[in-house]
Amino acid sequence: MKRTLAIFIKFLQILVTIALISIAIIFITYFGLEMAANWDGPNPGYHLIPTFKEAVSSTLEFLGGLLKGDLGQARMVSGYRDISGILMDSYKNSVGLLGISLLAASVLGILFGGCAALASQSRWEYLILVLTLLGVSAPSFFLAVILQMLGIKYTVTFGNQLVSMGGYAWDFKHLAIPVTILMARPLAQITRVTFINLNKIMGEEYIRTAYAKGLRYSRTVIVHALKNLAVSVLTAIGVSLRFSISILPIVEYIFAWPGLGRQFLEGIWNGRMSLVVAIALSIGLTIQFINYLLNLLYPHLDPRLRAET
Repeated sequence: MKRTLAIFIKFLQILVTIALISIAIIFITYFGLEMAANWDGPNPGYHLIPTFKEAVSSTLEFLGGLLKGDLGQARMVSGYRDISGILMDSYKNSVGLLGISLLAASVLGILFGGCAALASQSRWEYLILVLTLLGVSAPSFFLAVILQMLGIKYTVTFGNQLVSMGGYAWDFKHLAIPVTILMARPLAQITRVTFINLNKIMGEEYIRTAYAKGLRYSRTVIVHALKNLAVSVLTAIGVSLRFSISILPIVEYIFAWPGLGRQFLEGIWNGRMSLVVAIALSIGLTIQFINYLLNLLYPHLDPRLRAET
């Protein structure tokens, strides 16, 4: 009974936290948009008090519509559309793009980092460190422009379009460059984390004990080493997802991908405040969901964390 009550209280705390963070996201987004709009009028300035009141009023109005299941409408090029419909279509497109890029980055990162760590050769270590440093440091918008220019140059030179420079379709030509840009830094981060942590794990006492008991090398790596690597790799994937979301508007706008990021930027430029707020809220809720999901997985992967909770 006590355990059930504790679980219920914890669940209630999570719901309250999500609600408070969501309200904060809505208010801050409205406040920022109103502040930006102040500088386009005849009397430019910060106007903090009127802007604060307007943001509070807009937040309450948005929450009222949200509780009724009505986010309102936004004026698009094709006419007025329900924000919920725009949000649903854009969300699916962005989640698909992010999912493909993060899955590829995770698989390749674990593979590259694991192989380099198990090779136990110093040249691999320096190569991995240099490549991951370049991957983490490279600006995403710069990489996007470079790849786009190279693609155009290839098409002009050979008369054959290897990949598409923009547009929406779930095929290799349209996905290749956006996925490459979105996975560049996550791939570097996951590879680095896998390499460093697996190197450390392979030198631990329990690995040497497993060898002493006569366990095969492959079984020792799979059963003992990789299992203890899971928490650090999942954390790296979670951090990489947040970074990928942050650069999503740039990638989607440059390559004309009809997702949340592109709608977010176009909404700001065209004054579609409610749409921008709805997108910001959906992104915030997604990040919170991922964080709580990771927190639920950690104790199942590491018994030490299970004991602490």
